[in-house]
Amino acid sequence: MNEVFRVLRPGGVLYAVTPAYPVPEAFQDPTHVNIITERTHLYFAGDQPMARMYGYIGNFDVRRAHWARHKDALVYAAPPSALWAVRQWNYRRKGAFTHFVWDLTCVK
Repeated sequence: MNEVFRVLRPGGVLYAVTPAYPVPEAFQDPTHVNIITERTHLYFAGDQPMARMYGYIGNFDVRRAHWARHKDALVYAAPPSALWAVRQWNYRRKGAFTHFVWDLTCVK
């Protein structure tokens, strides 16, 4: 997050979509070092971000933070050719909320 903060200009927007706990997909990628929850974004936002104790130097304001179904979360990023697969995956999940969406504004 320090690097995201460094490269964004003031007012720049971070839009992130990630599988989040307790959804099993949050654990499937072996490269995930930290598990995301519906409160993780709070470590990086506000007057005194909680991540300061870990060396975090940035700051963001929360525009939106919410749960989304897989198809809703990826509709902006998925190419048209992939939308069928996304819809099928979501159908098998019975439309459950699976991803958490962060929409944060960089404050410098």
